[in-house]
Order: sequence, then structure tokens, then C-alpha cells
Amino acid sequence: MTNRRGFLQLAAAAGVGVGVAGSYETVLGLVPFTSRGRKAANAVWGNATEPEWVFDRTSGTYGINPNFTLRHTVDLQCHSECGLRVKIDKRTGRIVRIIGNPYHKNTREAYLAYETPLRESAATPGTVCARGNTGIETVYDPYRVTVPLKRVGPRGSGRWKPLDWERFIEEVVEGGRIFADTGDPLSKDIEVLGFRGLYEKRGEPMDPEAPEMGRRTNGLLFQGGRIKASRVAFTKRFMAAFGSVNFFEHTNVCELSHHIATEMVFPPKHAVKPDVVNARFLMFWGTSPGDANFPMQTVGRMVAQARANGTRYVCIDPVAHRGSVVGEFAEWVPIEPGTDGALAMGMVRWIIENERYNAHHLSFPNREAALANGELAHTDATHLVIVEPGHPREGGFLDRGELAAAAAAVGGEKERAPLDEAAAGARDHPPGGDEREGAPFRVVDEDAERIVIDAATGTPRPASEVQRAVLDYEGTVNGLRVKTAFRLLKESAFEYGLEDYSRICGVPVEKIVDLAREFTSHGRRAACEFYRGPVKHPNGFHNGHAILMLNLLIGNCNWRGGISAGGGGYPSLTGRYDLKTIPGLESKPEGVKLSREKAYYELSTEYRKKVEAGQNPYPAKRPWYPHTFNVYSELLPSALERYPYGIDILIWHMATPLYAVPGQGNEEMIEKLKDPRNIPLIIGSDIVVGDTTMYADYILPDTTFMERWVHIGMHEITLVKGTAVRWPVIEPLTGKTKDGRHFSLETFLIDVAERLGLPGFGAEAIPDAKGKLWPLHRREDFFLKATANLAFAGEEPVPEISAEDRAICDLDSFQAQYADALEEEEWPRTLMVLARGGRFEPRENAWDGDRLGHQYTRRINIYAEPVALSRNAITGERYIGIPKWVPPATVTGKPIAELDPPEDWPIRIITYKSALQTHSRLSSNYHLREIWPTNWVEMNLRTAEEMGLAEGDEVWVVTPHGRRKGKVKTRQGIVPGVITFAVGYGHWGYGATRITIGDTVMEGDPYRRAGIHLNPVMRRDPAIWQMPVMDTIGGSAAFYQTRARLEKATGA
Repeated sequence: MTNRRGFLQLAAAAGVGVGVAGSYETVLGLVPFTSRGRKAANAVWGNATEPEWVFDRTSGTYGINPNFTLRHTVDLQCHSECGLRVKIDKRTGRIVRIIGNPYHKNTREAYLAYETPLRESAATPGTVCARGNTGIETVYDPYRVTVPLKRVGPRGSGRWKPLDWERFIEEVVEGGRIFADTGDPLSKDIEVLGFRGLYEKRGEPMDPEAPEMGRRTNGLLFQGGRIKASRVAFTKRFMAAFGSVNFFEHTNVCELSHHIATEMVFPPKHAVKPDVVNARFLMFWGTSPGDANFPMQTVGRMVAQARANGTRYVCIDPVAHRGSVVGEFAEWVPIEPGTDGALAMGMVRWIIENERYNAHHLSFPNREAALANGELAHTDATHLVIVEPGHPREGGFLDRGELAAAAAAVGGEKERAPLDEAAAGARDHPPGGDEREGAPFRVVDEDAERIVIDAATGTPRPASEVQRAVLDYEGTVNGLRVKTAFRLLKESAFEYGLEDYSRICGVPVEKIVDLAREFTSHGRRAACEFYRGPVKHPNGFHNGHAILMLNLLIGNCNWRGGISAGGGGYPSLTGRYDLKTIPGLESKPEGVKLSREKAYYELSTEYRKKVEAGQNPYPAKRPWYPHTFNVYSELLPSALERYPYGIDILIWHMATPLYAVPGQGNEEMIEKLKDPRNIPLIIGSDIVVGDTTMYADYILPDTTFMERWVHIGMHEITLVKGTAVRWPVIEPLTGKTKDGRHFSLETFLIDVAERLGLPGFGAEAIPDAKGKLWPLHRREDFFLKATANLAFAGEEPVPEISAEDRAICDLDSFQAQYADALEEEEWPRTLMVLARGGRFEPRENAWDGDRLGHQYTRRINIYAEPVALSRNAITGERYIGIPKWVPPATVTGKPIAELDPPEDWPIRIITYKSALQTHSRLSSNYHLREIWPTNWVEMNLRTAEEMGLAEGDEVWVVTPHGRRKGKVKTRQGIVPGVITFAVGYGHWGYGATRITIGDTVMEGDPYRRAGIHLNPVMRRDPAIWQMPVMDTIGGSAAFYQTRARLEKATGA
């Protein structure tokens, strides 16, 4: 047997590529500043590398050390996407240091002007967190895979062999009995379809009896993890050319219901964030500034600045996190998990009851009226909703056509008089008609169609024609009972008293009142921010919806110190090159997605057939998700149940559903995945063999974030416009094709596409603005054009790069390598974008006096009409479209508290993200593990004492689906009866367990195995096979609704 060190020495002979040789101790010894018991090179600066800048005392200026290259890129150690400055040793080509890019807002509040020469940035570096600093260890991970691997033996056996790139492409494209050489009895005789076989079926329906399922090519599934922006666009280009709708990111295991709640209130935005440094009072719900959220270091810095200026803030969370509640102006408000909506609705009740809301802001029914009266946004607060029982559109907004029809039904012209020509010119909408594309109901979205009560005349009129409307209204209009959206909100809030809300959420009545009073005491300079905590519950959409109402009630959107929809980014897919169009594409992919997202069960053949047979059409076999997207947790169970259809080829890219999805990493699921008859071909695309990709048939070696391309916009909380560029700042460590291209996801997709002759790849693939068609043979053919689009976007392009900056970044050789990817005159400005790490507007653009520099211009909504008109595909019940306290329940409506009674399961499990870990990706970062080598089962001291536990005890965490063992850590700052654990530990892949490649064995590293991971034993919904407890409106998998008991481990 060969150990890890021996394996790495034999790597070249075996054909397996890795980053650096050695074990944990060896890796640490290769990194500057560590001694590991050896004498440091210098008594003062230890083993630090020589500085990248040289200061000239005569001129007082800096120059670059000729031994080093500096390049700017974008981090991916977490989702903050911070700008990085990477120091590269020219003599070795290796990264030796990572700090922040001072031109990027994430790393400096006073980030540098774009035109500032690089040498002038020497004394003003940007900051980066510990995760960003240790990115060097991600790149040079000793367990890194750099050539294709093919399983030898059954799936999950841990035995692999290296494969030539050309053989790899041939096998997965051409298919056949490609596993006859594995010795696996389950797969040796299977005729695998392969990409070609599936593509040749593109003219066939997936299900002849259900045409809405689209074409047979939907049998290709791409399940992505942290894939972003222009890399998403590239991959979707391939999926579109192939003919599959089944591209997915991981969003539903992250914060998806936050996005959907926000989208319903601020369409089409998925996030609105506070102007932190100018607010006077901030409320952070289920997110911890200084520990998590995006961008983590930026938010932490902003909050520290605001706190220094006297801003008060509260963190509402079952756990007080170390980096968030700091100083006299910060306060922790403990809350019971999943009850954020009760606290928010309690605050809403008090605010309305005490008339602390901004009635002026809420009374303007259209944007023009709002702006004319000094407001910066308008809402639907005055818009009328039909509440007439039995009406075909009960729960929908009243529109012109329905008002006219109702008038005619109750007596003709007299009742129609108030509408004048408006009614006469109304469109003829039959009640219950289908106006919304792909929906079984009609949504009234335009202000010109919706009806309000004119405050000046007391008559119903189109919202677009009224200066001010009645806010709090209930009555009958032309025989139809209606209420304003504000009235519905008021009634919803008043369904419970403050004592009831307090009992539910665990926050005292006095504190609810204090929070509501404080929040309404600063005009528009207060804001609520929420993220994962309130929404990763089955009632997550409702919790988020309720929290957003607090911002709406004080009218803080677009104002300094209020809420911002962000500055957005510069376009990278359009401009000088059209990277969206696929020349020669005959038709776009179509059909219901595997997850049934953005689709309505009521329009399915399954529903129709049940109705035609006289059956109750409910329940569907599995939920449908009409309002959401990227329902990642549904993919494997749906594919394995073949509902609504099966999958032929699965690509996992940076994806680890068995680790990430609540309750999914269980034995039954794994056994189903191991059987190739269920999904014949699985390809894992990653830099290592991961917790899930260990069950793949092939491993496609990918590049790290230092070796790949992505163009990504700024987070909303930065307030500014910008697009950062992640690009290959070093030569990738992966192997090369015969024509010199490094192995990567993009290289794989290009080679498959060219072998199949897919449109949008090959010789004439990318149109430019002049009509010329450019080739797409390598990834740079796409991403350099995206960078050129950035450089030339808007009225003025970026400046041309100087000769000095070109030299500091060593860009002459880069241009020479890819010279034919762009027009010659485009290179100087494109290289300027690379030299700055993106394109960023001046920081002064964030504000315009008392207003924010970037304004949200759409209507802000109280009422989610699309939600209110749709139904739960399991129960058939209407969803709720008004903010409301809704207790957490299963998909069939059974309360979670009844599913697992507290007397049997007294403990509730929640998770958190440490500032030193990021889910599954940082197990290779040994410096972080030195600081925080493991995680714990963390609990309140009182909880531990009640259960007879003490610090350091080993304990079994037992749930209805299994048990895991961890060590107890006690502290104050956790709600009693709650346990929590930091994610990112307890791996069984990513180098944690032994694998064999060829004749060599690579032993697992105990450092990567350390700790506890409870996701695999989290609660599943008993009504649906292998489905976590779900928020079927927002689409989130619930992480915080698992009950457990604790058992002291014997012999510990």
C-alpha cells in the first residue's frame, strides 16, 4: 500500500495530476510565515516572501519588484466575491500571497478611482478575510484531481483509473458498453446512450402522452453548485444547443425563499439591502454581520463604521454570533427558530395600530404621482383586491374589465359612470381568463389596469390616473366586495394580539413594542435586512414577506439610510459581441423542468387526466413550484422516481447534494444512486473527488477560482455599479488537450459540442455587432469577448491600459496567447479591465444628496397576487398572498410540532456559517483548520445542565432519520432547547477517506474528516419520498425544522 506522500510522488507515473506533494504538515511547511518547528529565515519577518513593491526613497514612489507579477481577480472562497490582488512569483509561476484588490468596493470603503495607476495603489491595499487569504491552499490542494478519472468497480467503491482526455470524450459522447471494463455486475452490460445517442433523439417527445414535458433531450441534467454569472451563461449555451431545459444551480439549499419573497415585493429583484453606513437603526434578521452574509467582510466593515457613528442595530436570531453583537449600540434579540414572521407581524400590528406608518408614501398609486409629491417610489397599498366569495378571480386585483363587467351586471350605464372613457376602453377580459404566460389564471400587473378609490372623488378609477388614493378601504364597488392591499395587511396583522405574537416567537411584548417604536423613529433612515435564518423553514416565504413589510411601511426605499436594490453591473453578454445568441439554433429548449419549477400542475396532462376520469386531481405525486427556480433538492429524488420523467445523463458541477441537502445523504438514496440502471451516466465536475461525486462514473477535472473565468456584478449592499472579472491569473494545474487547452468544464462542453456539431460552438459561433461570426474553440473565445463587452459598455469605454500597468500584470504574454480572440483595437481597453479586476463606477455615485444614486423604479408590493391565485399541488388549497404569520407545516399541512412532538424530541437543530468555513469547499485550507480544527454540538449552558451534559462530552444527536456523534460545547447566547453546528466539517469525501487511483492508494486525511455534520439526518417530509421539509412557495429546503434528542455517548 502507498501512503499519501508516496502516492503523490508516483502521481506523474500514474497519470494523476495533483497540486503539491505532501500531507498536512508538508503543505503548511510550504506556506510563508509558518515554521513548523524549523528556524525562520529572519527573526523579524519570519519566512515572509520578499515584498512585491520596492520603494524609491529619492522619488518617494513605488515600483514593482521584477521577481513578481500582480494580478487582480475575484475570490470564491465564499459567495462574497471579493476582489483579490494575487502576487505571483515569476520564477515558479506560483501564487505566494493573496490580499484585497483596492479598486473593488468589497475590500475598501474608499476604494481607488479606476484611473489610479497600479504603482500608486502600493500603499493602499485592500483587505480580505481569512478565507480569502488561504485560497492558495485551495489551488495547491494535494488531493486535487487534474486528469479525467473513471471508476473501476461499482459506483462509490473509491477505485478509479486515470483516463486520456480524448478517450474520456469518446466514451461519454459515443456511449455503448462503456462500463464493461469496470467489473461492476450492475453496469457491465448496460448500453449507455451517451451524449450522441441522446442528442439524436432530439426530435422525439419525452412523453408522447404529455407533450408539455418537451423533447427527449431533457434527459440531460446539469446540477450545479457555486457556478456563477457568465459561467452560468456559457453552460446554459451548451444546454440550449443540446436541447435541455434542465440546468440548475444550488439556490434552494442556500436562501431561495429570501429571493422569492423579495421578488414578490420588489419585482424582479432577488435582494434589497440597507444603506448601512447612513442608517440610524438596523435590524438584521437571521444573518450575522461580521460572520456571514454577502459580502461578509464588507458588511462587517460597514456595520463597524455605522456603530462608530452611533447607529444602533439589533440581530434577531436564535444564536448570538461572535462577530455581530459588538459594543453598546448592538443588541441580540433571541427568537424561537422559524417564528420571525410572528415578530414581524407583531411589529406591523403595533405600527399600524399606533399610526406610525408613512401614510403619505403609501397613498400614491402610481410612480408619476409619487414623484410629483416628493416620494421616490410607489406601492400597491391602495390597489383593490377582489374578496367577493365565489368570484372566479377572488384574491386577484380588480381591473378595468372586471369593473366594467360588474357594472353592467348590476344595472348598466349608471354604475359605470365613474369610469367614464376608462371603462369604455377596457379590454374584454373574461373572468378567470389566462393572461399570464404559462399560468392557469390571470394576473393584473399594470397600474393602468388596476383599480383604486380616488381620494379626491371617492370613485373607483384606474390606478395610473389617480393622484392620491384611499389607503384603508373596504367596501363594494359595482356589486363586488373589495379591500385595499393595505386593509388586507392590517387585518392579517390584527388576527393575533401582541401577547400571541410574543408567545409564538419568544420575544417579550415590551421588546416587540420597543423594536417597532425604534424602527419608526428615524424617518426613512432605518432598514430591515434578512437572509437565510428566517427563510429556511417551510413557512420561509411568509416570514420573509412579513419582514419586508417593515421597510415598505416607513417608505425607506431609494432614500439615503434606507433600502437599496443596488447599482447592478455592466453588461458582459451583449455589446460588441452577442454572447446570448446561438447562430443556427433551430428552436429553444422547451418543456417542464425535472423539478417542475415555474410550471403549474393544473396545466399538466396528469391533472387533466384525473379530472377527465372524475377523480380529485390532488395530490400530485410530488410538489410543483410555480413561483420559484433552482429547486436543487428535488432533482435526485425526481430523477430516481422518474417524475415527471427520467434522466439519462447527470452532470454534477461543484455539486454535493448528499452533503448539502437536508436528509438526502442517507443509505436508501445512496443505494439508488449506486444503481446505474436508475441514471445510466453520471459525470462529476470538480477539483477533487467530493462527498457526492465519489458516486460518479467519471471525474472531469476542473479549474479553481484562480484559473477560471466569471464576470459577476456587485452585491446590492455595496450600492454601486460594477462587474468584477475572475480570470486565470496563473496557468491552470489541470492537464492539457493535444492542442494545448487546459482541462476544465468549458473545455469539456466545447469538445462535446464540437464532436456533436452543436450550434453555437465551432467555426462560426459568436456574432459581433458588425455581423461577423467568430469561432468558439476554447473558453477564452467566449470570456475575452465578455470582457471586451464590459470595457466598451455605456457611453464611455474604460481607459486604455498604460505600458506600466501592462508590465506589472504581465499582460503582453497573455495577449499574445489569445491575440485572435478579439479585434486588435479592443485589446488595450480589455486588458485595462483585467488589470483592475473588473469595471467599477466611482464610489461617489452611491448617493445623490438625501437619495441613493441608483433608484428602484418599479412598484413595491404588499400583495403577492400570483401566489394568492395559485394552489398547493399536493392539497389543492390556495396559497396566501398577504403577509401573515403562518406556522411551519409539512406539504400536506400537518404542523411540524405534531409531526415530532416536543416531549419526544425536545431539541431543535439549526446551522450557521463560520467566518472561517464555507460549506464543503474549504476542507483543504489547513491554516483555517489550525484556527478552528473542528466543530461542535453547541448549546446553551442551561440546556446542557438539564440533560446532564458538560463541555467536551461526546453526544449522539438523534433525529427521526438517524444519528451523528459530536462533542458538546456550551456557551450563553443560544436559545435554550436549540443546538447549532458550523457547516463545513464532517466530510466523507474531499480527501477525507481513502481512494485508489490505478495501483496507488491515497489515504484519507483526518483533518478533513473532523467534526459533525447533521444535514444527512435532518427531517424529511413523510408524505413525499426523499424530500426535505419544503417551502413550496419560495422553494427552500428547510434546514431549521428538525427536532432531535441528545444521548450521551457511552464510554466517552
